[in-house]
Amino acid sequence: MSSRAQKAAQRQLLDVLSSWQEPHGSGTIAESGALKAMQADDDGSVRIKVTPARAHCPCCLLDLIDLRNALQKKRKISSAFIEVEGIPDVHRWTSSINE
Repeated sequence: MSSRAQKAAQRQLLDVLSSWQEPHGSGTIAESGALKAMQADDDGSVRIKVTPARAHCPCCLLDLIDLRNALQKKRKISSAFIEVEGIPDVHRWTSSINE
């Protein structure tokens, strides 16, 4: 059963992701195939998994940092964590985005 905080965080997460444009013009992050998974917990925290379109592109890294900041500005989202997968040095990308 979902809590109110979880449902509110889910709505705000979907709101942001449905309009978030991929930096290389492939449509939204979901349409581009970069979004692999998303989750909202009972406490309002959200986690998403992404695979950037270009593994060595600094604008993809900066875009994901901006995405995390946009998620954290939402009132019903208590925290946001973005996990990168499917590219070299995922631990560096993930730690850079979430610091």
